[in-house]
Amino acid sequence: MNLIRTGLLCCVAVASLLASVSADAGVIVHGTRQIFPGNQREITVRVENVGQKASLVQAWTDDGDKLAAPEESVTPFVLRPPVFRLDGGKSQSLRILFTGGDLPQDRESLYYLNVLDIPPVPQSGEIATGNYLQFSLRTRIKLIYRPSGLDDAGTAPQKLQWSLVPDAKGWALQATNPTPYYVHVGTLGLRVQGVNHPAIDPQMIAPQSTERYALETLRARPSGGNVQLEYINDYGASIGQSVPLSGN
Repeated sequence: MNLIRTGLLCCVAVASLLASVSADAGVIVHGTRQIFPGNQREITVRVENVGQKASLVQAWTDDGDKLAAPEESVTPFVLRPPVFRLDGGKSQSLRILFTGGDLPQDRESLYYLNVLDIPPVPQSGEIATGNYLQFSLRTRIKLIYRPSGLDDAGTAPQKLQWSLVPDAKGWALQATNPTPYYVHVGTLGLRVQGVNHPAIDPQMIAPQSTERYALETLRARPSGGNVQLEYINDYGASIGQSVPLSGN
């Protein structure tokens, strides 16, 4: 387990730069996010080694702390298998089992699935010298627990309420999410008289919460404007929509 922990520490610095499919990684996770329906006991995720060499793979879940080691993360999920060898060109079904717990039943709960790819140590003759630098790459995707009995998640982005509010640097878009779903924002901005003012660092909007996104290029309060939103659905597809400010 020392090798696995060392690999985790090496990959933390680059984890935020990794997508679900990395050109540099041999092991990939199929899907950009996983939805865990509340009426199921387990789901499966396909992990594939697109490289030519075998890798040691470790998988675990966390509750939002990406720096936490696998043994320090406490979530209501168990993975089977948590550690396995994956030969080049092969795939493995990773089972995610729900162990139960007092999770809210009126909204989604957010966790993360981590898959760490630990490549094999180079054999004699594969490197020019005895010194080499080896990286372990981690893929980290959203794992969303969705209680049974909720309405259609696909309508959540259309139910967001947008307003323009004062901000420390000028103006900001304020999003109120009255739904029980996370809305995953790709790009966001306010279009005023043909000019788009991008929001700074748009993130997902949690259920029944309010978030603010600064508009650094907007100098004065406009009389109107349309919110330009690109959100990501359950299947990882980006969908654009343009809606007027609901309060101004």
